[in-house]
Amino acid sequence: MKSAQIGTGILVGCAALLAGGAAFAQDVGVQTTQTTTTTTTPVTTPAPAGTPPAPTQTGMTLPGTTADPAADADDHASVVGHFGVGYMGRRTILINPGGATVDAPIIGARYWLDPMIGIDAGIGLLFSGGSTKTGDTSVDAQGYTVFMLHGGVPLALAGSKHFSFQIVPELNLGLASSKTPPAGAVDGSDLSGFHFDIGARAGGEVQFGFIGIPQLSLQAGVGLAFAYDRAKISPPGGAPATSVSSTRFGTNTGDNPWNIFTGNIAALYYFN
Repeated sequence: MKSAQIGTGILVGCAALLAGGAAFAQDVGVQTTQTTTTTTTPVTTPAPAGTPPAPTQTGMTLPGTTADPAADADDHASVVGHFGVGYMGRRTILINPGGATVDAPIIGARYWLDPMIGIDAGIGLLFSGGSTKTGDTSVDAQGYTVFMLHGGVPLALAGSKHFSFQIVPELNLGLASSKTPPAGAVDGSDLSGFHFDIGARAGGEVQFGFIGIPQLSLQAGVGLAFAYDRAKISPPGGAPATSVSSTRFGTNTGDNPWNIFTGNIAALYYFN
């Protein structure tokens, strides 16, 4: 009887241990924490249509260059099909057999038909006069009338961004007249002059696109030309007239270096 009670107690104790272990395992499962790892993927918003890509700078930017390829276009090409107006040089006419001359600065226009061929046309005018009055006596001062026509065909043969090398076949035709002041009761003498030259200049046209003004250009060159001059003086009273004529062929920079700045430099402004 006592052994049966002992066996029963052992069975009850084992059952209690099993029940306590199950409860403990359940508590541990409830308290277990689950760890979740979240990966975030960056989202790139596409640029609106028509937005140019940001420029990539790979080094130092040279002066005068921009990120816009259109802004770095050839200056000469930008004025093709446009008129340029300005000073086209000075021309001189012999008006007196004694050697006196008068100047006729040429104001004209240039138009480029295409990147290679253009047209020059200009005119030079001078009208001058006056008088000197002493008491009631007025004496006319010597006046001049000068008319000069200029024409040319510029050819742009080579160049770079702001410069083009050009050869310009050209001609000039001019007339001049004057009257010397009277000497006392004797009327003054009549003077007249005629000038013609034909030849070509070689030089360059620099456009100021490197400072943002590609419409403005400066041209300079030296040339080779044939020139003819004739001057005549007709004294009053039917006295015989005296005339002198001359022909020459050679370079046309003149008899001193400064003539290249007065007779062979032109400045134009092209209108868009």
